[in-house]
Amino acid sequence: MSFTSGAETEADIVQMLKPNVLRPCVNRPPKGYNNIRPHALINLNDLKIQQGLIIKDLLFVFLGFEGFYVRYSEKFDPNSIDAKIRGPDFKTAKHLDISLKSITKRLVSFGKFYSGLKAFNEYYNSQLSGKVLQKFCFEINRFLQEYEQLVLTIEQEFQLNPNFNLNYLENNILRNSNISIQIDLLYEIALMIHDESVSRHFQAVSNSSAGEEVLEEAGTIGRKDETYFQNFIKTIQNDLRQTGSIDLATDQSNFELCKGGLVLQIIQKLNSEKYLGDAVKNRLLNELFDSISTDYVEMLNGWLSNGEIDDPFDEFLIKENKIKESSLMNKFTEKYWEEVYVTRTDGVIDQFQSRELQLKILATGRYLNIFKMCTGINDTNAMDNDKRHIEITSLSSRDLELKILEFYSRANRLLMKLFFEGYQFPTLMDKLQRTFMLNDSFNIDNFISSSFNDLKRSKYAISESKLQNRFSEIERKSGQDDEREVDETNDEDNNDEVHLESTLTIDYTNFYDLAKEILDVQSFDALKAMASSSSQFKTLLNKSLEKNIPPSSANAGGAGATSGAYDPDHSDEYSISGLNLLVSIQFPLNILIGQNFIFQYQLIFKLLVLTKFISKLSDNTWKEINYSTVWKYRHYDPRIKKWILRSRILLNRMGDFMREMQFYFNLDIIESNYKEITGTMSEIEQELKVSQKTSSTSTKRNHSARDSNVYSDRFNTFNNNSIFDRNIIQHQQIQRNVSSASNSGATSTSGAMIDVNILRTKFSSFLNNILRHSLLTNKDLIDSLKRVYDLIISYSHYLSRLKKSLVLLNAELYNTFRQDYPDKFEGKSVDADSIYDRYVKLNDRLIWYYEVFGDTLTDFMSILRKFGETEDQSLLILIQRLENCYPE
Repeated sequence: MSFTSGAETEADIVQMLKPNVLRPCVNRPPKGYNNIRPHALINLNDLKIQQGLIIKDLLFVFLGFEGFYVRYSEKFDPNSIDAKIRGPDFKTAKHLDISLKSITKRLVSFGKFYSGLKAFNEYYNSQLSGKVLQKFCFEINRFLQEYEQLVLTIEQEFQLNPNFNLNYLENNILRNSNISIQIDLLYEIALMIHDESVSRHFQAVSNSSAGEEVLEEAGTIGRKDETYFQNFIKTIQNDLRQTGSIDLATDQSNFELCKGGLVLQIIQKLNSEKYLGDAVKNRLLNELFDSISTDYVEMLNGWLSNGEIDDPFDEFLIKENKIKESSLMNKFTEKYWEEVYVTRTDGVIDQFQSRELQLKILATGRYLNIFKMCTGINDTNAMDNDKRHIEITSLSSRDLELKILEFYSRANRLLMKLFFEGYQFPTLMDKLQRTFMLNDSFNIDNFISSSFNDLKRSKYAISESKLQNRFSEIERKSGQDDEREVDETNDEDNNDEVHLESTLTIDYTNFYDLAKEILDVQSFDALKAMASSSSQFKTLLNKSLEKNIPPSSANAGGAGATSGAYDPDHSDEYSISGLNLLVSIQFPLNILIGQNFIFQYQLIFKLLVLTKFISKLSDNTWKEINYSTVWKYRHYDPRIKKWILRSRILLNRMGDFMREMQFYFNLDIIESNYKEITGTMSEIEQELKVSQKTSSTSTKRNHSARDSNVYSDRFNTFNNNSIFDRNIIQHQQIQRNVSSASNSGATSTSGAMIDVNILRTKFSSFLNNILRHSLLTNKDLIDSLKRVYDLIISYSHYLSRLKKSLVLLNAELYNTFRQDYPDKFEGKSVDADSIYDRYVKLNDRLIWYYEVFGDTLTDFMSILRKFGETEDQSLLILIQRLENCYPE
């Protein structure tokens, strides 16, 4: 290309290039300078003069300006933000010597990078960009100051060094390798951040109502929902792959611009992929990553050490949701703490890609917030006398995960001490065991005895309030007796603050149907669901998850509930099959014992109560046929006496079955599993004591006695509400006992069991094992058990209705009863033929019951053995017991 030619001579140009004429290029050019017309290079044959002119232009270009012979490309739009951030492309004069042009084209890239970084800094250095991106802008600013100083140094040397030439200029810049490499890296990172922000901004605009009409033809409507759904699916796949379960406590939304972890991800990607083998760039990227992640590290430390989120621009890994509290969603519910803090799926850096580690980070701050809420301690750092935890200094440090795990262990230790020493979790477990597992069945036995006739009736034909009042009265009297025993023992150390209020209800869904509804939760085809719409998939998922929610008596019946035909020989018709206990676990213990665990407890309770009720029905019938005047009559025909004996034997066999079932449920299953969970709790209590003594030892070794007293006073101040018992409050006494505890070797315990998640897992296994071993995880076993139970009920009812038939089997007995009850025996004959016919019918019926019970029992044991050999060997214990009881 050609520029406008001027009238200057070569002497004039040489004079213009003299050092005393050239002004510092970082200042504004002198007045009238721009009016100087450039000399046409076509008329300049002196290579040195061309070189001097180009160097002068390059000094301007280095700072983003255009010169006389190096100009902006016509494509550059200075009014476009995108063009300014990408930086201008430069073009050189057409007639510039080819040897100079090639060097010039290499050097003008510095001007492009400088202009782009300057514009990027101006546009993105704002609060909306977040702390991480602002820190990146700070690093750009700091670098640009060094770069401008370099340009000033080059200009001064150009003014003073007569041997300065273009090659020297190029070598001088390249010699400053850090500057040239840094500007290249910063520009590349800035451009990647800008492109990501533009893409996300376009995505946000395409989903806004304002942009729907414009973007409808481009097919961008609904992309936000699709993106959210894709993130949702990816999270589920990741959870299943890494943890084996689905965790829905995540925020699936994407950032609307590149900030926070996304900025750090870009640097990590360059470092680990593009420049992995470049030692210099690798080092510079590591330094840059550490520098701009300092605010992120500070947020991480605040969350891990005190449960605080200082994230005004929503860029941290953990997000705090603003939840509107209500009666069903408040700070005292498990649901609230599951949703108030969630992990983000967008902008997760490489160090936190592990879902297991994410959940530990989430749990750490969540536990600390629960602890602070319960104790009133606003700064948990004040509790670290031993100073064992060390703040995280860099996301790139090799011990990052170890430090996170140390924070996690500390949070677990604090919360476990709160559960075990403040809220007496073992006492709660004992009460749940007595309430639901009938470890102490005195109250429920009294209730069944006093309400036996009502519990036999249809659930649609009873007064639920009557049963509730009766149950509450028995509970109240039992509570008074317990208080009286405590007063008599005068136990000063008794500080039982765990209250478990239970309310009895009648569910219209019977026990058998409820157990099978859980088994009816069908697994769905995830890939097929992914191909469908987001709403369809969520509906399918919610439908599956809601199967685990127990139906309440408040909505189970309703206007559409109908009783149907009541059959007294089927246990699912009885009110006892719908008997349920509602309990409310106080906060924060409901974090450990959530609603899903309570539902499992309720299901086990239903089975135990139903078994106990049928056993009592059988026992009542046994008493009747053994102590009733009619059944004990001594002058029956020998055939009748034999029939009575066989009837009693069959009922006794059925009673043996019920006793074996109760023995299996209570001793082989519940008690054995409860011993394991109590052993776990004892281990945790021991580790908490060791942890406390170890902490005290460290405190005594590293702090003065005065500091210890201050800490103890602070501890007592926060715990005057009896949250912690004397063992924690008496800190000084513990210190005095440290020496003896250390000598006993107690400090060698690792404390691995002090983990809320491990305790929940152990507790979940405890309940799952009981459910599985109690025949409640197989439809065939449930149906077979029901057939045995129903047959025992039917036979008990059959025997209880035979008094009149037995009277008609003996003339003397008939005459006696006819005098007392003439209406009932009117028109009945007791001749030999009539008695024989009645005996035959009774005997045939008894034989039928014998055969059916034998077949039903054989079928039950066959299914039991099949399931026990293939899936649950614990059921073989029950098989062995039944075979010993029924050797035939």
